Amino acid sequence: MLTKQPKPIYLVASDEPLLLREWLDEARAALREQGFEEILQQVVENVQQFDWNAVLEGGQNLSLFSSRKAQILRLPGNRPGTTGAKVIARLCEQPDEENLYILTMARLDAAAKKSAWYKAIRKAGEVCELQPVYADKLPGWIRQRARSLGLELDGVAAAYLAELTEGNLLATAQELDKLALTLGQGAAVDEALIRDTVGQSARYSQYLLVDACLAGDARRAFRIVDSLMREGISTVQLQYALTTAVTQLLRLKSAQGQGGLTPALWSQLRIWQSKQRLFSAALPRFSLPQLERLLQLCASLDRISKGQQPASPGDDWRLVRQIVRALCGLRLKAA
Repeated sequence: MLTKQPKPIYLVASDEPLLLREWLDEARAALREQGFEEILQQVVENVQQFDWNAVLEGGQNLSLFSSRKAQILRLPGNRPGTTGAKVIARLCEQPDEENLYILTMARLDAAAKKSAWYKAIRKAGEVCELQPVYADKLPGWIRQRARSLGLELDGVAAAYLAELTEGNLLATAQELDKLALTLGQGAAVDEALIRDTVGQSARYSQYLLVDACLAGDARRAFRIVDSLMREGISTVQLQYALTTAVTQLLRLKSAQGQGGLTPALWSQLRIWQSKQRLFSAALPRFSLPQLERLLQLCASLDRISKGQQPASPGDDWRLVRQIVRALCGLRLKAA
């Protein structure tokens, strides 16, 4: 985390969107306290096509509000690309105390940690690897987070909530937030209360949608989409569930050509045993380019859902349907 004497460059790596989001929220607060009034964020969709020179130029331009500026770059994958690596090296070689850079990436692999750009960041700045919360640690994580919200969950209740949310940290955090708002400070929460308030019947319908897609059951998938739309659920929630599934499929498809699907990989991707058959059955339907295209559609849905991309009313739900159609194994309609 940022200190009172922040480094010129940070690399934050994790496959957990919740952990990345909360790290950045804390970083922004710390930066503002230290006089960084201008904090810019850019989502990099393609590291090869991104205008890396604009990052350098942005650091050179004087701010109207403050002489200190921070730039956050949200990168896909765990590589900055050829030009990105050169720009990172330059930022590390010529640090400027008036400009600070934060790069976020997916979990780093061994090859990334051997790269020159990674070593340059380690030397000039700081690398923060946010570790996933594995299944055996999840109930403890839930209890600790509940305490921070003024709730006290017993071990059975925490394990049950972990099962309901299927290990998804963002969904788990959302349910804990709702419990805190509903029950108030100091509430004791047991399994029966989790069952009544969270509800086995809901079962996170966005994840039921993913299950239907993986099973190739398009008719059921579109029924779920229609139901969720009528209920007024946010497409932001759907986007997260769909993006997670596509990312997991992409990692699994890559692994098939590099040694196979090992128990360690299933665990690393947090795909529970009950779901492994669904993913295994879905994999033959896709090629790597198809999954990469699907990931791009999920990124577009994210921007539209958050108001970061111009769109007409209903575009987000039309894109949801397009992604669902492709995940079910049906051919993508022409754009």
